Amino acid sequence: GVTQAKALAETGKSVIVFDRYRTVGGIWMYYANNFSRVNSSEPAYRIVNQEGPASRPNEDHTPRHDILRDTFTIASKHLFGKFRCSTDVLKVSKRADRTYDLTVQCLLTGKVHKVHAKVVSFNVNRRIGKRRDVEWPGAERFRGEEVYGYANEVLGLNFWGKKVVVVGAGAFAFENLRTALEHGARHCTILGRRSGTTCPKWIDMIAFLRPLDQYFNTNKLGNMISFDAWKQCYKDAKLKTPECWDEGLLKPHNHTVSVSDLAFIGGFHGMVDLRVGEIQEFRRDGQGVLLKDGSHLDCDIIIKATGFHLNGEVPEITGHNKIHSFNLLDFNLNYGAEPLLDGGQFGSQKGGKAGEDAMPDQQDIMEGMAMMAKLQLPDLTLRSNPFGSSYVGGMLSAAYNFKWLVEHEDYQQTLIEAAGEPPCDAVQFWSSGIGSGQLTTLMRLIAQLKG
Repeated sequence: GVTQAKALAETGKSVIVFDRYRTVGGIWMYYANNFSRVNSSEPAYRIVNQEGPASRPNEDHTPRHDILRDTFTIASKHLFGKFRCSTDVLKVSKRADRTYDLTVQCLLTGKVHKVHAKVVSFNVNRRIGKRRDVEWPGAERFRGEEVYGYANEVLGLNFWGKKVVVVGAGAFAFENLRTALEHGARHCTILGRRSGTTCPKWIDMIAFLRPLDQYFNTNKLGNMISFDAWKQCYKDAKLKTPECWDEGLLKPHNHTVSVSDLAFIGGFHGMVDLRVGEIQEFRRDGQGVLLKDGSHLDCDIIIKATGFHLNGEVPEITGHNKIHSFNLLDFNLNYGAEPLLDGGQFGSQKGGKAGEDAMPDQQDIMEGMAMMAKLQLPDLTLRSNPFGSSYVGGMLSAAYNFKWLVEHEDYQQTLIEAAGEPPCDAVQFWSSGIGSGQLTTLMRLIAQLKG
């Protein structure tokens, strides 16, 4: 949100930012732990280049305090006085002149008032809504400690010499594994309903160092060499490879690839186990849990990293359930948020969740392509995702794309008309939906070039 507001402020327009929370920072302020780190190599999550005599680069896999420092740097330098925190946007309605009325409420006073705006952008998380709460029978018998792995609930725990079970297999689960081991845990088990995919840091880093072709693809033979080395890391650490690999998928749907050296180092030394299963109840002796397959786990600490519900509020507020692949809900109405993560996140052709969009007539496309050649238009072949696990690359390109559309409203209107009705679900918006939606829009534009 801060990045999008900065981009729009650069147009010279008056900008105001509403945030429901008491301060800026998003999930890095609200859900992250003090020990949280970015799940990508540093260059891939750099939102600002710090400058000046006292400046320093961020650490690799940047910690929470550096991300918040960068966020507040942008806010103070480019958006000073433009924030209204503890303010909830209740409704957005469109006028006949294509401007918008916002109904907003101050959460400190309860006062409701109206704001009139020409441009509206929602930059609230899609994947991370309310926390998914889980409970198991017999909790009163458990002699250890049970917390959630978010919002600093782990801060008061004494991990030294303890056996830890982290329930979940996503990025927050592997973060809490790292926290437990770094604070002296004797052993840590990741217990998920399905295996998550994790990699050592070098796998993530070399993906940003390897050369790309003109369409942002890496060499396929090099990909195979890297993947074989990655599988060997699992073998050397005596950890089970994720079952999704047997299905030809890099990772499970709506997971990213977690990055954790300590998972492999701990596995090599017998301090980490990755298991698939579900807790049935706490054991009667209070020393662990019984799983649904009948097996037992001894533990002193249970950390629940069980994920989040999807955030369905934006369609409720705007009345728009569908979204274009280029993030527009309507004219000058943007929803910039991370998509749900299927195979499309890493450019995979397998594991996509997007539906088939209506393509224009093939003959119209061919005639349009002939006109493109006649007009000597540039190569419009869609590029692959060059950002890999990075969120910031896509975020910056989307933010400045919307800025450009706001500054060129005639082109924006033409784009919307050419794209037709928005094809994607605004909440169930998968990575592969971006690629397929952009391809459909591109083909529709090309078809309109026919003589």
